[in-house]
Amino acid sequence: MTNADSPTAGDTFAWCFSHGRLHRFTNRPWCTATWVPLTGTTEDDALADKAARFGDAVFIDHLPLEQQAAVCGVD
Repeated sequence: MTNADSPTAGDTFAWCFSHGRLHRFTNRPWCTATWVPLTGTTEDDALADKAARFGDAVFIDHLPLEQQAAVCGVD
């Protein structure tokens, strides 16, 4: 039996800078806000990747302007 709260091989973790929280997509992404995919197969791994790449930033405006542009796909 698989626990619905346990990550599976097809899950993608992402940090949502609009909602300020970790998302887990079990199929295709359902969030239409500003999020970035994270590496890792567990929440802890994904949060470690988020911390390494974005530090303590919770929302997009917590990032430096250059990083905000990169997250939003603006050159």
